[in-house]
Amino acid sequence: MKKTCLLLGMVLLLAACADTTLSDAAHSANQKLEAKGSPYRWTPKTVGDSSTLVLTLLPLPAGPTRANPALAQQVLGLLSKEEAKKGRYSAELQEVRYLNDGREVWVLNSIGDGVAYVVAMSNPSDPRSSIKISGPTTYSR
Repeated sequence: MKKTCLLLGMVLLLAACADTTLSDAAHSANQKLEAKGSPYRWTPKTVGDSSTLVLTLLPLPAGPTRANPALAQQVLGLLSKEEAKKGRYSAELQEVRYLNDGREVWVLNSIGDGVAYVVAMSNPSDPRSSIKISGPTTYSR
């Protein structure tokens, strides 16, 4: 009985250490993501007997893009080209989320994990605005 209790205690201690290690790793990685202005964060997740870190999208405010319709079509066209490079031939916009610095996160309709791009436009009201796209980033919903 004492051996069983000792073994169980060791298993619980190791499990706690693994959770602490993952939490520490997530915290460290998230500080770097936050410093870069990223809309993503790492979260520890336990499935069955194993634990891992999964990338998630912050719960940012959502609404229509700030881009005028012509510029929005250009952005969607660029996203479609990027999606085709990944073997995904549909770039259907699910929602747009806003970052505090004026950039937008364009979330695409997808089956399974989420797919998002960070979009920066020099002047969203001008259809000739420069567009900078980062992504795609696949994240856990």
